[in-house]
Amino acid sequence: MDHFVIGTAGHVDHGKTTLIKAMTGMETDTTAEEKTRGLSINLGFAYMDLPSGKRAGIVDVPGHEKFIKNMMAGLSGIQLILLVIDAGEGIMPQTKEHMDILQILGIKNYIIVLTKANTVDQELVELVEEDIKEQLHGTLLEDAPIYKVDSLSGMGINELIAEIDHVSQTIERASSLVPPRMHIDRVFSLKGFGTIVTGTLIEGALRINDELVIYPKELRTKIRNIQVHEQNVDEAVAGMRVALNLANVHVNDVSRGDTLAVPESVQRTWMIDVQAHLLPHAEEPLKLWNRLRLHIGTREILCRTVPIGVKIVEPGEEAFLQLRLEEEIVAKRGDKFIIRSYSPMHVIGGGSILDTTPTKHRRFNEEIIQTLETRAKGSTNEMIDDFVVRKEELLTSKEEVVSYLGISQTEINETMADMVSSKQLLPVNQQYMHPLKYEQFKKEMAAILEHFHKTYSLRTGIIKEELRSRIAPDLKGKDFDRLLQMLAEEKLIKNHHDTISLSEFTVTYNRAQLQEKEEIEQSLKQSGFTPPSEAELIGEHKERKEIIDSLVGKTIIRLDPETVIYKDYYDTAVEKVTEFIKGNGKMTLAEFRDMIGSNRKYSLIILEYLDKNKITRRVEDYRVLHS
Repeated sequence: MDHFVIGTAGHVDHGKTTLIKAMTGMETDTTAEEKTRGLSINLGFAYMDLPSGKRAGIVDVPGHEKFIKNMMAGLSGIQLILLVIDAGEGIMPQTKEHMDILQILGIKNYIIVLTKANTVDQELVELVEEDIKEQLHGTLLEDAPIYKVDSLSGMGINELIAEIDHVSQTIERASSLVPPRMHIDRVFSLKGFGTIVTGTLIEGALRINDELVIYPKELRTKIRNIQVHEQNVDEAVAGMRVALNLANVHVNDVSRGDTLAVPESVQRTWMIDVQAHLLPHAEEPLKLWNRLRLHIGTREILCRTVPIGVKIVEPGEEAFLQLRLEEEIVAKRGDKFIIRSYSPMHVIGGGSILDTTPTKHRRFNEEIIQTLETRAKGSTNEMIDDFVVRKEELLTSKEEVVSYLGISQTEINETMADMVSSKQLLPVNQQYMHPLKYEQFKKEMAAILEHFHKTYSLRTGIIKEELRSRIAPDLKGKDFDRLLQMLAEEKLIKNHHDTISLSEFTVTYNRAQLQEKEEIEQSLKQSGFTPPSEAELIGEHKERKEIIDSLVGKTIIRLDPETVIYKDYYDTAVEKVTEFIKGNGKMTLAEFRDMIGSNRKYSLIILEYLDKNKITRRVEDYRVLHS
């Protein structure tokens, strides 16, 4: 069954709750106070099945100005709005405020419902209808159909339901291909079940046993059960009203305004960059460090404003702001928000989030302003480019891009494939690197190696792991190896047995060092298969340590930390071992000792080195060739 969510909006006492009862048979004013006062205070919930087979969830939001924050909490994930207007009163102050909020949030689908139409003179109804059309001209609601109903007699209700069904065919569905996210709008506990949370699943899909995190509190939980409109289901998808039975969390640890998401799919933040619009009828301009009420998702928090590129934002103007928050939130780029004045509390504007992880900006820096313009108007390609180049880590995964942009995996895959083809992105195993970062990485690599070669001129290069710890300690070994391979392919570096050097670097010896080198090599030649220890080779000549290091892998093989052997002898040993085992099937330590004319100590050291390098393999007390 296809699902979507309807929200009501309109002035207090214009008949929203009665209209919902007429359509669904359900009462959404459930508390004693709501029934006594005859108005909605908190959010109410209902649903109905449409003639096409779709199921519409309905969120009844309060109309009274005192409960406006409850109203905004109910609009998270709404796809169709019924703007309810009393046929005898027309558009009222709270109607206008609701209209402002709806347009700022970018809700696209509307139906205007004139209630109590049976109780008002028809001429007055026509005048009210004309006034509504005039006031809606130039807004997102100007093409919305208008339906006249009487909720008590049932007049016009069936026609309204048919129109809802018709509009539902054109509603753009939220993506189920991105990580799931739900803003919590209600929390309660049921005996025998535990903690229950509800909300509209704004994107992604949820399944029983999914592991989730309650943000920003970072509480880990698991879904025990899912209900959609009082029915148990195994899966919920974007656009559904959902009730979740959560494990491992107490009802007092969760509250309206929290966000449910999969681990690490969203980031906590104290600061956001936004594009904001100040309503024309806002009473004052926005200035540096104004204190405002920020409404995002189902949450209300306090924040301070930092205009970017302008000193002040006048009513009716649009501008970039950095909002410094007094509490942590989680949000995504593109999320809509509302701002209200601190006191008295009036809706003064809103907009959309451009960045959830900004740094503090210089207010009039042209580069920052240009970057914000790209984020506000840029294509998917430009937004990915901006995210990848700005991200602190060297590499970026597709999953991180999907999470940040909130765009479907399919679109991300296609765009990033094009960017790889045009060399806007460089693939590194399963991740991606921006060319600018790669060029900077190359410069840093060259500088580190150049300094190393000057400091240790007789060493063939720096050990790979030491190099990684200097230039990219957080990079995984396999990703670092791939970057080294890319640099080697460009002939910037060479990698010899995990020792890295600049490609043009060669060890050069001065006259004294050359004499020491020849004496070391001569000593090892003469000692054959019973070489002196490295400490004995060095003796009183401490400079010999660096010379020995420079010869390792060339004319010397280091068998263990204390033992080196002349390479020609090592090659001979490999040849003899291979030939012997091929002819005899296996070889003992004693046979190898006699073969090379050495003693047991050095024979064992050589064999263990052969085992380590997968030339031989020990089986009980003998060796076979490594297969």
